[in-house]
Amino acid sequence: MSRAIPTPPTVRSPMAGVALPWRVAPPLVSTALIYLSAGVLATLLPLRFYAQGLSASAIGMLATIEAVGFLVGCLYAHRIIAPVGLERAYAAFAGMKAVAILALHFAVGVPFLALLRFLIGLNAAGLAVIVESWLNALVTNEQRGRMLTIYVLVVGLFYGGGQLMGESLDIRGPEFLFLAGIATILALVPMAGIDVRAPALPHRVELRIVKALKTSPVSVLACLLNGLILTAFTTTGPLFGEKIGFDQRQIVVLMACVSLGGLFLQWPIGYLSDKIDRLYALIGLGAGTLAVTAMLVTVDHRTPFVLLAVLFAAFGGLAESLYAVGVAHANDRAEPIDYVALSATLLFMWALGGAIGPAVGSLVMELTRPSAFFAYAVVLTLAFTLFAIWRLTRRKAERALETREEFLTYPQTSPEIYAWLP
Repeated sequence: MSRAIPTPPTVRSPMAGVALPWRVAPPLVSTALIYLSAGVLATLLPLRFYAQGLSASAIGMLATIEAVGFLVGCLYAHRIIAPVGLERAYAAFAGMKAVAILALHFAVGVPFLALLRFLIGLNAAGLAVIVESWLNALVTNEQRGRMLTIYVLVVGLFYGGGQLMGESLDIRGPEFLFLAGIATILALVPMAGIDVRAPALPHRVELRIVKALKTSPVSVLACLLNGLILTAFTTTGPLFGEKIGFDQRQIVVLMACVSLGGLFLQWPIGYLSDKIDRLYALIGLGAGTLAVTAMLVTVDHRTPFVLLAVLFAAFGGLAESLYAVGVAHANDRAEPIDYVALSATLLFMWALGGAIGPAVGSLVMELTRPSAFFAYAVVLTLAFTLFAIWRLTRRKAERALETREEFLTYPQTSPEIYAWLP
């Protein structure tokens, strides 16, 4: 079944004569504040809920509900944006997200927490849709590649930086929630200072799941797998660290290793995927992720912390690259006119995995032992790798249909990012 998602047209910037760093600074500063806030919450919220007595499965379900909110926001944010415009919609999304974050301090009971997590996910998607629409309008086609690299770095660095800020914050107190809420409110300031007309309102694009499966089933499964294991680990990772006896500082550092490993390993892996058949690259990523998760199954509190940090960074880098290389491989096999809809469909599959993974992964941990999450990841990654190898044996005759597109790293933020595709 296809669903409508927004994507703005590529338009020539009304400020084409202004240097790139200055005209894109306001939305980038806003993005930095939003992802700083998200990073602070990512590791500390699961630890807070666990300290309050919630079970691992309940914490995973709350993360699933936030992911569902994000998915709903990606699909329907344009219905809020269209009547009021981008500026007012941005203020509404930021205000509602900040209120939901701050209200977590007063929330009692899983139903209220679930409502707040849903609102956080919904409004996070709306903010990403608007910022990416604006950035797309502020740059020319020639500048879009540089802009994408800067945007990916801002998202990744400030998200990881937000995680590291949680090292000394009290998970039982309100301070980290206040910090995240204030950062979200401050994100309004730079966007209010943009002295250029808003870009065109988002248009609707059809999700084409069946066509994506026909174009590249391996890419669809790679993006789904990324959500099922890596996005899920955002929630289960802190619980894993808590259950095997690490303190808050160690857990924060380990989770930052996952995020920063995912950020920095994508570029060398992407460069390599430009030089070889990307299906081989996906098989290699599957095998590498399988090897790392198999090693992580055996870890406990006696494992040297430095070794665990390296394994977490490798897990983040390899699993994150499954998404980026999967999108590139799908676009290699698609017509240029289909790039935006295809990439948005792959984002949908990632978000679907991100909605399922936390609930399943945390339940596995609760019913067995902490490292069982990695056994869950081993099973999924093994299945993906075997399927990719099988596809390699079946598609020899299809290789003439492929073209080669240069690798680009896209963050999993909103469907609007794919409107930047040339």
